[in-house]
Amino acid sequence: MITRASVRTEILQNDLPLTMDNIYSELTSEMMRPLLVSSSMATDHFLKNWVSEGEQDVDKVLMYLNGIKEKYDFFTTFFVSAHTGIYYRYNGIHKTVSPMDSHDVWYYDFTAQNQEYDIEVDTDEAAGNILTIFINYKVFDSEGKLLGVTGVGLKVDHVSELIAAYKQKYQRVVYLTDREGKIMVHPEKKYIEKVSIGDMEGIGKITEKILETGNDPRNFEFERDHRTVFLTARFISSFSWFLLVEQDEGKVLSTARRNFIRSIFFGLVASFFVVLITLGAINRYQEELETLAVTDELTGVANRRSLEKEFENKVYSYSRSKKPFSLILMDLDNFKNVNDTNGHLAGDNVLRNVAQLIKENIRPTDTLARWGGDEFAVLCCQETDGILKMAERIRQAIRMADLGGRAVNLMILKILLP
Repeated sequence: MITRASVRTEILQNDLPLTMDNIYSELTSEMMRPLLVSSSMATDHFLKNWVSEGEQDVDKVLMYLNGIKEKYDFFTTFFVSAHTGIYYRYNGIHKTVSPMDSHDVWYYDFTAQNQEYDIEVDTDEAAGNILTIFINYKVFDSEGKLLGVTGVGLKVDHVSELIAAYKQKYQRVVYLTDREGKIMVHPEKKYIEKVSIGDMEGIGKITEKILETGNDPRNFEFERDHRTVFLTARFISSFSWFLLVEQDEGKVLSTARRNFIRSIFFGLVASFFVVLITLGAINRYQEELETLAVTDELTGVANRRSLEKEFENKVYSYSRSKKPFSLILMDLDNFKNVNDTNGHLAGDNVLRNVAQLIKENIRPTDTLARWGGDEFAVLCCQETDGILKMAERIRQAIRMADLGGRAVNLMILKILLP
């Protein structure tokens, strides 16, 4: 039986934690590559030497930045000089940064902070204000003096596509927020950099608790549009972002009920076919038993028991309607000599052949039975003349038949009439 309590337990204890682990692993693996590349750029001796030598040959640094962009397929690569303020991109000099330019606030805020790197979502002014995830790394000389900021940029759409793929794959809503709860990446672009979870229905009431989450996942639940939503949160320290995974309880219950009903349906169908097959097998087995009970195993004709029952029926019918019937008793002459001379297998073949010859010379409505070892009987509804002719026809057929070179004659023992 599907209950809400069992579904809730399954989601919170198994489904959400497992989904979180899978997404966390896949996402961090995807995002660590640009982070590591930016880190290696910040410690690259070529870049440090080029800056220390006065930024003389601009083409060298442009080739360097473009080479990294092409190698790793990033959206952009850049270096901002702390000495000249020049913003170098992979495809040329973009501008000279200024504290008066709102697009350059990120640079001055970051260089003023006591942290080695930073990840932010912003529009790329040099690329038509495309929303971009920038990984910014500080570059220092050997004496610890700031030389500038370098890094790479990924299109937000690229990461959003990953998040959307997770949504499709795991059937859950996945998104990322910064330390303040502002949504950085979401399957729906309208939320990115514009909405904070603190301002959203339901989840806004537990935002403070969510933002207290550390590297270990925590589970929450809240109400949205009169529906219960389960949430698991985890802080990704490498990016300083929170990974949030939501699961609508109603959708899970609906799916669970459908699966339960489907399982019951297919179970009933399977049970029906099992019963049907079993009954069919039993009926076939019963029919075989009934056939064996009234059939002579060697010749395939009726046995003595079957003939006796049929004879009783004929007697009863005669007592009511006076419909005549006859019983012909036959014996194979010289059959013992066949057995003694050629063996029992040869004798069995003779009995089978004789039974077949008799069947070919009686009517389909007549009953042929093996009465004893080499004795046969035919029960039929005919007048006296017809019976005598039939008996003679059978005797002549056997006398003329090729029975493997064995001389066997049929002797009519008795013809009984009522």
